[in-house]
Amino acid sequence: MAKESKHVINFRNNHLKANEKIVAWADGYIGKTMGKGKDTQHNGSLLITNTQVAFHRKGFLGEVIETTPLKKITSVERKSTLGFRTISIHTSNDDLTFKTLVDKDKEQALIDAIEAGRETTNPIAPTASAVNDDPLEILKKLGELKVAGVLTEDEFQSKKSELLAKI
Repeated sequence: MAKESKHVINFRNNHLKANEKIVAWADGYIGKTMGKGKDTQHNGSLLITNTQVAFHRKGFLGEVIETTPLKKITSVERKSTLGFRTISIHTSNDDLTFKTLVDKDKEQALIDAIEAGRETTNPIAPTASAVNDDPLEILKKLGELKVAGVLTEDEFQSKKSELLAKI
């Protein structure tokens, strides 16, 4: 694994949420080369966590953070030209386009992390018939899903309340 950039370290220390972990990352930029205004080029890192995709840049005068929850991603587009790679992440109302010079394996690791996160962010919580009829066993499984980052705290608390009402 490559040494983490200052952008990754800063994100990990200041913006990573409880029960969130960085799964993959790469250095690159957003915006357009020589762009101005909203198209200004920002060099930084694309980070994939178990809950979100984040672009982070920590600079001398401030920072840039753009995040997209994995569960909101509708599609991911990839383009490669002479080793220059572009990953575009789309939601129903927003896009994030990240450009980098990473190798094909590193790009694939980013895509795999996004797709794995998209598949696990909308879990169907186990039902009594799927696990067994014991609400405590179901609660234990839900707790494991929460620790793994599959369930949010709110999703866990909602299911927990339903199960405790059955006891």
